[in-house]
Amino acid sequence: MKTFNAMLSPAELDSYQLRMLNAQLAYATANSPFYADHLADVVLPLESVQDISSLPFTSAADIEAHGMDMLCVGGDQIERIVTVQSSGSSGPPKRLYFTQADLDYTEKLFYEGMHYLCRPGDEAFIFMPAATENSIGRLLEKGLHRMGAKPVVIGIPQDEEAAVEALRNGNPYTMVGIPSQIRKLSLLAPEIRPATVLLSADYISMAVKDTIATNWQCQVFEHYGLTETAFGCAVECPALQGQHVRYDDLHLEIVEVGGTQPVAEGQWGEIVITTLRREGMPLIRYRTGDVSRLVHGTCPCGNELPRLGRVLGRITELGRKLSIYELDETLLRCDGILDFRAAFEGGVLSIALEAAESEAYAACADILKEKWPALPISINPAHISPIGRNAKRVLQRS
Repeated sequence: MKTFNAMLSPAELDSYQLRMLNAQLAYATANSPFYADHLADVVLPLESVQDISSLPFTSAADIEAHGMDMLCVGGDQIERIVTVQSSGSSGPPKRLYFTQADLDYTEKLFYEGMHYLCRPGDEAFIFMPAATENSIGRLLEKGLHRMGAKPVVIGIPQDEEAAVEALRNGNPYTMVGIPSQIRKLSLLAPEIRPATVLLSADYISMAVKDTIATNWQCQVFEHYGLTETAFGCAVECPALQGQHVRYDDLHLEIVEVGGTQPVAEGQWGEIVITTLRREGMPLIRYRTGDVSRLVHGTCPCGNELPRLGRVLGRITELGRKLSIYELDETLLRCDGILDFRAAFEGGVLSIALEAAESEAYAACADILKEKWPALPISINPAHISPIGRNAKRVLQRS
């Protein structure tokens, strides 16, 4: 299947995005009180895509403080509101607003993106939030139905034995889910043989990808999306050499971490997103707080457009002395470790560990001592399965 992105050259993409960007800017300044003020000093229309760097950034703080003023439609046109409490914040939550048109475009993205992972007639197990009509799981279900696949919606599994039984009773060709949960299922039911697995909704460590790929002998794909982008943004193709961006709906920049200037081609920095078709709440140069880079050159699949590289995680976490990302990469390569929770309090790293066998406790201690020999460590047995959890993995700190 040829997607929109595969049909454009880089020059054609610039022309398309400039037209769509100017239309989105005109729409936002005409209909949103926030953007009418925020962009009051900007000369519009832009003459080139590169001129986007002349626009001011927006951030999560803007959504928290001015969310309603960022809207471009009346409340009766909003089909879904998603409330997100910012991590570590006691202030007001972020509320994201989407019209039916915004959600329909996400369904279209899922329809196109899932062609990389499965075919008409294949069973696709969905281990993603699906409790409400326009949740990510339900939009994915609609996209799969549209392409003729057979979605099996589990949602966020509340019982690991029931989730494993559902897999054993089905015939999953592909699975979509949160990294730690899918890893746990691959350890509990290694006999399952899906052809493909798509991981999303949290940091994706190479340790988790490798464990799933080895246990199930399958291809493991990465997907990057945010609630702010109506759940979608970029997904890997079978070449697994970068994530193809939904350029028909989004413009991506990579800027200096903590700065304002674009990074050099191929360098790491903060992902900045501008929506091109958003009807409810446009986002103009929105700083995501996530670190990645753009991969240039033609993908083995033939797509010539820049791809999004691995997403390294949140800037706030990456800047710390010890991060949950490092712990995941270090500990989750050990199959005897089913899962763990970590806290860093008073200079002591405390690990609550769920293990497949007793030897894993000593193995965990050895792994951590080798990685951080001077760090005081406490390891305690616990049942802390990722099943039933929808929150991102964190390292608790005092």
